[in-house]
Amino acid sequence: DLPNELIELLEKIVLDNSVFSEHRNLQNLLILTAIKADRTRVMEYINRLDNYDAPDIANIAISNELYEEAFAIFRKFDVNTSAVQVLIEHIGNLDRAYEFAERCNEPAVWSQLGRAQLQKDLVKEAIDSYIKADDPSAYMEVVQAANR
Repeated sequence: DLPNELIELLEKIVLDNSVFSEHRNLQNLLILTAIKADRTRVMEYINRLDNYDAPDIANIAISNELYEEAFAIFRKFDVNTSAVQVLIEHIGNLDRAYEFAERCNEPAVWSQLGRAQLQKDLVKEAIDSYIKADDPSAYMEVVQAANR
């Protein structure tokens, strides 16, 4: 039960406005311990804390199949290409990926979405996404898919 005791101690230190509240390593330790010992707390920590190693924590969350948590981290820290990648590759929800692309409206995000839509033979949607991305790089794949 040591990990749960560690979580309780870290919560007191990090969440209760102590001098250590902004300490990066303690925030990392709290989130990582929760990933291993009490997954139900991870999303709360991700949303409440701001000074942790976001890309590393998100990748660890992915490797522990905490995809929503990884998406939340990437979205919170505006790593939008990684956020949409989680939606496409791990959560497998192109509708949410489209909604996310509309919200952030970044060309790289639209390109990733277009690529995923093309792989699912959603040719019209892929063309729309590539247009929004202003990305003609996949035109050969689009033409081939449109002719199928």
